[in-house]
Amino acid sequence: MTSTDVEQRPSDRFVSRVTERCARDRGQRAALRRGLRRPPEQAHTMHAVVAPLLPAGVSREHEYAYYAVAAMIAGATRDRADTDTASETSGQDVDEVTEETDGPGADGGPPTRANLGASLAWAVCRPGTGRRAMNRAAAEKRLHLLVRQGYPGVYQQLAGVVRYIGAVEVEVNWAQLLEDLCQWRYRRDWVAKRWLQSFYRVLHQADRRAARRDPNLEESA
Repeated sequence: MTSTDVEQRPSDRFVSRVTERCARDRGQRAALRRGLRRPPEQAHTMHAVVAPLLPAGVSREHEYAYYAVAAMIAGATRDRADTDTASETSGQDVDEVTEETDGPGADGGPPTRANLGASLAWAVCRPGTGRRAMNRAAAEKRLHLLVRQGYPGVYQQLAGVVRYIGAVEVEVNWAQLLEDLCQWRYRRDWVAKRWLQSFYRVLHQADRRAARRDPNLEESA
């Protein structure tokens, strides 16, 4: 184990290992994908990949989060591999960073610790090159529906939202999503608040930047 591995959060370490396996092995990627929207008890094909990567003594609700995120990573990796498209920056402005993040991504994309609400807003504001932006009202409706879900119902809605974001080539921060899902059962309102705040904050910042570029937009608002 490297010193870098030791310094990583458990969520970062898990995501890194799952991502590496999905990129390297189509069979493991397919095994994880078959567990999408399934609880761990029914995700039989996932155990060979996920079980060795779980933290010791992981609780049942946290285990569900680890399995769900692994399946979604596999689904996203499959989409990129099959279409042979790279994830490219689309010139996003991240000069104003929300309090939920550690700072801008190295490639100028969404902030490195952006939560799901921020990623959904970026899909509205700055989709991937050549991709059509999400409809703002539809994205808002999806997010509000998602944050009303309890445990484990959130996982049934989440996979569709993540796929929705990936379709316009906006990155999801899997490690942050994993950490949020691990808190969902007992701190759902707190996580939901952060997702909603980030969503509206990013949209507001995008509107302000657009208004600075075109003052007529502010007058017509």
